[in-house]
Amino acid sequence: RKKREILAGPVLPLFFLHPRQQRRTTPFNTNMQHDAPQGNATSPSKTRKVSHVSPVSRGMLVLGGKIKNFAGGSFRISCKAVGLVAAVNVAWYYYDRWSVNEFFGENFTPTTDEDGKVTRKPLKKVLLLPLDCLKVVEKRKTGNFDMSSLLQQRNKQPTIVLETKELVDIIQKAAADPNISALYADFGEGMRYPLEYAHIEEIRNALRIFNESHRVHRSPNIDHNPVFALPRNGNPKVSFAFGHSFGWREYFLASAFSNIHLQPRGHLALGGTTVSNIFLRDMLVKYGIKAHVFKHGDFKTAPNAFTERGYSRTHLENVQSTTASLNNTIRTCIQNSRALKFDDVMWKSIFDYGSLTASNAKEIGLVDSTPAIGPMSFMIEASKNAKAKSKMEDKFGVDMCPTNFNATETVSVVEYKQMLDKKTRLDRTQLTINNYMNRLSELSTATSLLLSGLGIRPSKSLPNQKIAVVSVDGNITSSLSFRIVQSLRQIRNDKEVKCLVLRVNSGGGSVVSSEAILEELNTLDVPVICSMGNYAASGGYYIASNSKRVFAQPTTLTGSIGVFLVKFDASEWAKSYGIRSDYYPHGSQGAVHLPLTPLTQRMRDNLERLSLGFYDYFKGIVAAGRSLTVEEIEKIAQGRVWTGEQAKEIGLVDSIGGLDRAITYAKSTYTKSDAVSVEHWPKTTFSLADFSGLLLSGSSLSDILSSTLQSFLTREETDQSCVEKLFCNLTQLNFDDKPHFMLAMDEKTAIELIVMGE
Repeated sequence: RKKREILAGPVLPLFFLHPRQQRRTTPFNTNMQHDAPQGNATSPSKTRKVSHVSPVSRGMLVLGGKIKNFAGGSFRISCKAVGLVAAVNVAWYYYDRWSVNEFFGENFTPTTDEDGKVTRKPLKKVLLLPLDCLKVVEKRKTGNFDMSSLLQQRNKQPTIVLETKELVDIIQKAAADPNISALYADFGEGMRYPLEYAHIEEIRNALRIFNESHRVHRSPNIDHNPVFALPRNGNPKVSFAFGHSFGWREYFLASAFSNIHLQPRGHLALGGTTVSNIFLRDMLVKYGIKAHVFKHGDFKTAPNAFTERGYSRTHLENVQSTTASLNNTIRTCIQNSRALKFDDVMWKSIFDYGSLTASNAKEIGLVDSTPAIGPMSFMIEASKNAKAKSKMEDKFGVDMCPTNFNATETVSVVEYKQMLDKKTRLDRTQLTINNYMNRLSELSTATSLLLSGLGIRPSKSLPNQKIAVVSVDGNITSSLSFRIVQSLRQIRNDKEVKCLVLRVNSGGGSVVSSEAILEELNTLDVPVICSMGNYAASGGYYIASNSKRVFAQPTTLTGSIGVFLVKFDASEWAKSYGIRSDYYPHGSQGAVHLPLTPLTQRMRDNLERLSLGFYDYFKGIVAAGRSLTVEEIEKIAQGRVWTGEQAKEIGLVDSIGGLDRAITYAKSTYTKSDAVSVEHWPKTTFSLADFSGLLLSGSSLSDILSSTLQSFLTREETDQSCVEKLFCNLTQLNFDDKPHFMLAMDEKTAIELIVMGE
């Protein structure tokens, strides 16, 4: 009776029966007969048939069995797949670890003969820096992938894009790498992408650490203070710079190398620091456009591009002051690096002489030798055998190869960076695993004993303290401000961040965009340290004004504490083309933003009042941040630009140093452990949205790569291109719908902001 109830009842309970009960209640034999009692075993009349199962129940039972079998099979397949993936990942991890150790020589074991003499030594490498095609930027715009590589011309070397901190890190790690014995930089016919002075200084400091790799440097030591450089065993490494010719900026960088090679027919053009400015007044007058400028501060000369035909007295005074400071700093750096004893008269003669020939430069000690071609390949061969060394000395001279040079092969900076990145990634993976194992061991004593029995003991794990580095690179526009504010809000929610390093490389920007960044910085609970790049002036100094400590290079351009407003009036231009504009506002200030409406006196008074209010507020926040009075700030403000060296003397900067020194200071002051991770913001990612949009628009791939993407990827625009864009905007009726309040250091920044509508 129980079996009949099961067979005729609901199907669902069968799925919850024990497997033995399921086998006893097999429903598929509908003619199954129950055994009769023993006394009536032979009587057919005592045989009873079980009632038939309904078709629906039978179908559900069959379906349930198949689902069960499928689920069991899928689970087994999933387990096997997970195990396979895990095995592949583990194998790949150990292969990557092996390749990294092999590259850095950690797998190498020297061999000795019976007398104890080493017969097999580790390979020594030369790190190659192709500075002729190397583009060094403050912040990469598209992550680690740069689309400009798609647009390389056939007759040019591919461009290598590195951030300044990446190049500095590569050189410093090469200094500590025992397998890197030398550094070789090829300047070619000149650097295709010239560097700014502050970036050159940071690279020079890294090169000095490389040249003095026989000493331990706690942090980048700019003043050659022996406290920061402790002696150790080993010989100093050598570095070489080869070029067909050197300009002022190229030689400023090349002088940091221990050996400089110049082609015999090459030249050395040391003309000193030069500054160029453009003035657009006559062009605007020619086309009937008036530029109304409202500024405060005699030295706020950025709007002079729209109102002057040349240098004004204050403009010229500021330019002379900054160029003199830059020139003296660069001269001093070159003399210290080359151990020269040039006086002012000698430098004046070099500046006025023009281009020096290779023989002239070698005669006065500016270069070491004049090989016809790059000698590195010959030097490597010479270090292998005496015959090749004799051949090289016959070709280039006896003094070509230093006695402490020893290398057998070369490695490119791209390959070296890839291996460094892979090593960093593997080390972080190992720390993540260690962190997980440490947490398991802390669960209970039994778990800790079990892991110890397996040979797994607590080890170094991921650091729980962070230093956040936020880079403000370029003109401070609304789009840049949005990215920086979003990054600051994420950092504010991260409780592991102990200090924020604000890296500023900007000549200024919009007032409201700068204010948005400053106010967001003021909401942070962690201290803010500022590191200035090539520029940190006007709006760049505005956002750095409340920092606990400010670092700058001697050649950094900063200050420019002031504000100005530009309002364009194109009514005369419209009149010359027969265009007439009229308006009816509800107030006297309603048409102040219209480009075809002349300014009235009330409009002038309003804009003058606004610009004065911004200037007073700017001075107030600087005075509060630098612990000075407003009167003291007024003396050093007025829109005047200072170099980093000058700014330190007047109190706008606290210390001389680059980004590395700022990070080192933040770690030592605001963290309690050496295990501190450094995170860089904003995060850079590469998106194909614009690229795919162009493809969907119907353009061919060749057209996109040759025209649209070329203009899209051009990041450094010339002054002429800015003027062309400005004129293009000026000839449109809707070119200007608001007055431009700007915190800009120079006319290039101001023009770009106007072109972008900021």
